[in-house]
Amino acid sequence: MAKLTIRDIAALSGLSKSTVSLVLNNSPKVDPATRRHVLAVMRRHRYVPSFAATALAKGSTRLIGMVVPGLSWHMVASINIGVAAVTERSGFDIILYTATNDRDYGSLIDRILTSSMASGLLVVSHEQPLEPLVQLHEEGLPVVLVNTIDADVALPSVTADNYDGALTAMDHLLQLGHERIACVQGRMTYRCCQDRYRGYLDSLRSAGLQPDPELTKPGDFLPEQIRSRSHELFALPADQRPTAVFAHSDVTAYAVMTAAAEAGLRVPEDVSVIGFDDIESAAQIRPPLTTIQQPFIDMGKRAAEMLLAEIGPTDDSSEADVVEPPAELPRLVMPTSLIVRASCGPVPVTRSPRGRSQTTKA
Repeated sequence: MAKLTIRDIAALSGLSKSTVSLVLNNSPKVDPATRRHVLAVMRRHRYVPSFAATALAKGSTRLIGMVVPGLSWHMVASINIGVAAVTERSGFDIILYTATNDRDYGSLIDRILTSSMASGLLVVSHEQPLEPLVQLHEEGLPVVLVNTIDADVALPSVTADNYDGALTAMDHLLQLGHERIACVQGRMTYRCCQDRYRGYLDSLRSAGLQPDPELTKPGDFLPEQIRSRSHELFALPADQRPTAVFAHSDVTAYAVMTAAAEAGLRVPEDVSVIGFDDIESAAQIRPPLTTIQQPFIDMGKRAAEMLLAEIGPTDDSSEADVVEPPAELPRLVMPTSLIVRASCGPVPVTRSPRGRSQTTKA
């Protein structure tokens, strides 16, 4: 099917080409109802204007759009620090857009599209459809995904190695002598959680241990559900109870530790807990949380470098600012690190290997 033109959108909208042009240029001369109508027609017919043509007509901007799921998300500030470290050197500024999981962000894409302000987009997306971003990229707007959970799409991306991070977490617990290791999962529709769980299972099998389905509990990143499922773990008979818990996030680990305290168990004397992310509060809770660190700042830096390479040189770029574009679509998976703190310790002395209780003599 031939690519739609602005003339086609005008005909489908029942309006003049000049009116559609005013909508595309975000002109205040267009009344809101007309603007909504034209944007709805564009969405329905999957029309995206040529960004290359827009740049030629208006001149390239020195602005990068950054789409995040919400300012309260723990990784957003760290990613933004990394992005800013790169963009400030290049002379670009950042426009911040928020798109929560509560509704489709089609209207946000429309605003970005019609304003023609951003030379490219960095997107941290969770549970949002990525197809509109693929279409934008194919139409000429540079787009790079940062820490996007389901990134199996034709877009440049920067993510952390969740599978290897899980292997590292489990290896730490196994070296401490733990064999009854529980896993409290995150949202298993997320690729990152699938990778973390796969690492958990593979680590047990590599150690010659058969995974016990009773020790895997869904948490869905919901604190109350995590506490409830953790109580189920800690209510098991002493010889069946886990001596360690691998949590799919630091926030999940906090809820597990709360449930342990409510069950009268001490961390790490009775049960060790390890998290994933290394958010700022992980070092502040008591006991400080052992966790897997995602390199959010470095991920932001690398994503910004990839985006600037796609944008290419602008009229006022110096040779030092120019980043050569890669020959192929870049998809960078960055290594994680183990951060050892006080929430993990050796297997309790009253427990022998394979989870059997030892008899303690008076």
